[in-house]
Amino acid sequence: MVQMLCLVPVLLLILTGASAQAQSATGKPKVDRLVMGLINPYRDYMRPWINGTPDHNIQHDPVFEWLFEVDVSSGGYNPWLAKSSEMAKDGRSWRIKLQKGVQFHHGYGEFTAKDVVHNHAVWCDPNYPGRKDPTVVGYKNGMCAVQRVEVVNDHEVVMHCKVVCLDLQFYYSSASSMIIFSKAQWDKEGEMAYETKPAGTGPYIFKERQLGRYVLYERAPTPHWKWGVVDWKEIQMTWNVEEPPRYAQLLTAESHLTEINRDLTEEAIAKGFKLIRSRQVAQQTVIAFGGLYFGTEDKATKRYSEYGGITGRLDPKVPWTNKKVRQAMNKAINRDEILKAMYKGRATPTYVAGFYPDLPGWDPTWEKRFPEMYGYDPKKAKQLLAEAGYPKGFKAKAWLFPFAGAPELVQVMEAVATQLREVGIELELEEADLVAVVQPKVRERRANGYLRGGVPSKKAVEPQIALFNAGKGVGHWFEDDTIYGMWEELLQMSDPKAYAAQLRRIGNYKFENFEVIPLFDVHIEVVVNPKIINDWPFSGWDGGDLGHTFLISACKQEKPCK
Repeated sequence: MVQMLCLVPVLLLILTGASAQAQSATGKPKVDRLVMGLINPYRDYMRPWINGTPDHNIQHDPVFEWLFEVDVSSGGYNPWLAKSSEMAKDGRSWRIKLQKGVQFHHGYGEFTAKDVVHNHAVWCDPNYPGRKDPTVVGYKNGMCAVQRVEVVNDHEVVMHCKVVCLDLQFYYSSASSMIIFSKAQWDKEGEMAYETKPAGTGPYIFKERQLGRYVLYERAPTPHWKWGVVDWKEIQMTWNVEEPPRYAQLLTAESHLTEINRDLTEEAIAKGFKLIRSRQVAQQTVIAFGGLYFGTEDKATKRYSEYGGITGRLDPKVPWTNKKVRQAMNKAINRDEILKAMYKGRATPTYVAGFYPDLPGWDPTWEKRFPEMYGYDPKKAKQLLAEAGYPKGFKAKAWLFPFAGAPELVQVMEAVATQLREVGIELELEEADLVAVVQPKVRERRANGYLRGGVPSKKAVEPQIALFNAGKGVGHWFEDDTIYGMWEELLQMSDPKAYAAQLRRIGNYKFENFEVIPLFDVHIEVVVNPKIINDWPFSGWDGGDLGHTFLISACKQEKPCK
């Protein structure tokens, strides 16, 4: 904090010219360029299938569109580039009508069915002509559950699935990675044109990227087909994993919005800044146990065979492969203390990772059962550790890293380490780069012996199970044959009631096996300069949770917009 306060006066002197952009006329944005001060350095490429994750889809948000939109207020699915959709009675195909007249940037013509076929093939055809790299993303399994895209006409397709695909709208929505690129551009310029001058259909156009520094977008020259004329001539996304300079940039108007921990948020509000929260719960905060690789690999069916497979990955010497140890560690956590200190009370309990009260599969008994099974009880935690063969506790490791949408994550892990120490568990905390160190080890199931913070986004429930429990992605939280079998059965169920009941069975299995240390359901909080920004309605579901950047509205009055 001392360093930050020293830094602020210097930046104030340097950046006093920032207000020179201000427009004096009432009724107009006060700056031409909106600057977003984000946390995570987004991958320096636009192709989302290169070691992909929806967490970096915010950089696509101003330029590209999806077939379906996650509704800002309800979290439901609205038509977007799709005009309408209808699922077949057996749940194995969807008939989708497409918008007419939507134009790609740079003169690449109208969006049609051929672009849907192209983007599906880019992800799902292992030998797609012109694509140099294999496709990787946590939700690929669900996107590629679509086996074939049948073209009815230029503005209508039928998606045929190899399993029941009740969640297709999710997999082809702005919460996932099936972003619509132009086939005409691919055919004319090749794959790398998607990096240098990508053609989307959104209200902004990609302008330039400075590697490791920022991405810049400019307003499209004509009103957008859906959103009309957006407020900003340019949007610039910058990032800094260090919190003090990110906060200082906000204070000095070098940026106009940022994410900071809740202590600094309250300080910023006292200084006249404005808090905007996601319209819905956006994330859950959990602590994941590295090394719960209990499943049986079967290469013939691709069961657990991704990224080197599961055979030989389990290390039974890791203490928390014992269920009693996992329960003990849960009962060592004083969640009320963390909620008050880190989240200022602005969060609600997570009971089962990936499950939410307003989504299918929720079991209301979890709330009642949680205190006995998970509630804070250091004495019981020590008893469980002794029963598991660790009467004096044990030593382990944990990774520390920041994460977009979760500025408290490092502090939470430090608090958890302190609380675990009270029952004899000593954590060695290692600062680590999420992309370069943590994700490769997690992806390849080499995270034995490490705890790590997790902030799974609010998504449809089945994709969360596929990602974290069935091995269809890079999560690998808790994998065993029972949960895998239940997930396989789920994908054959077309009746929504039976589907929800099966999800509930899976949720109870996760709950009773202490798959993670569940903490809180949280909204994403963004602090904005109210002299520049009026509002930002975003659901918390989009891609990396932050989305609908084209709905960030300008404060066009002389006084700050409260």
